[in-house]
Amino acid sequence: MNKKDIASQLAARADISLVQAQAVLNHLFDAEDGIIAGQLASDSKDEAKVLFAGFGTLLRKTRASRVGTNPSSKGKLEIPAKEYVSFKPGKNLRERISALPAQK
Repeated sequence: MNKKDIASQLAARADISLVQAQAVLNHLFDAEDGIIAGQLASDSKDEAKVLFAGFGTLLRKTRASRVGTNPSSKGKLEIPAKEYVSFKPGKNLRERISALPAQK
């Protein structure tokens, strides 16, 4: 499923036009100036979280710097600390997914 598919389903369920549904998704999910990206890029680490009750939480986390190994030269290299986004599924989503039959 892609953004266009989601916009189509949103338009049908919310009884709005496809253009309006696409605008809503863009305002929420745009990486440059969307609401969710803006919240995750907040200056305060405590506020860098977006909670969708029952669905899940998007969090900004920090991965500490560490020493890695260059696979070609086998030499040690310093991997710097970095910020990343993590998703933690909510209880309702976890239960719905765990109730699905296992696929091969």
